[in-house]
Amino acid sequence: TLFRSTDFKELIPEFYGNDSGFLVNSFTLDLGKKQGGELVDDVQLPPWALDPDDFLQKSRDALESQYVSEHLHEWIDLIFGYKQQGSEAVAAHNVFHPVTYEGGVNINSIDDPDQKIAMLTQILEFGQTPKQLFTKPHPQRSEEH
Repeated sequence: TLFRSTDFKELIPEFYGNDSGFLVNSFTLDLGKKQGGELVDDVQLPPWALDPDDFLQKSRDALESQYVSEHLHEWIDLIFGYKQQGSEAVAAHNVFHPVTYEGGVNINSIDDPDQKIAMLTQILEFGQTPKQLFTKPHPQRSEEH
């Protein structure tokens, strides 16, 4: 669940596969406790999912939908394209911390070991923006696909 406008999540490919086992703690592993003291266990599914298999099926159906096909180019523009950086990114509210962009920081130029560790930790914790691949709008998927 997203609580803040700076909280972004992307689903790993397993969320669109056929094996729902990763959503269930079938080995009763000790996964720790939540802040309120409740044990972490199975993934809590949204109310529209009947069970883990139904959740994956509905996720696949959504990913393969006509709507996604019609709008996939917009996502490509944001993640890999011309709306990733610069004025188009600002207009699309698609701007991230400068450290997350390729070339945003030269780790080898940081001499202070504590500063270097802090920078690497920040990159590991918050991720990196993918390499920009396109500088023009990506074409919309054609009807024949």
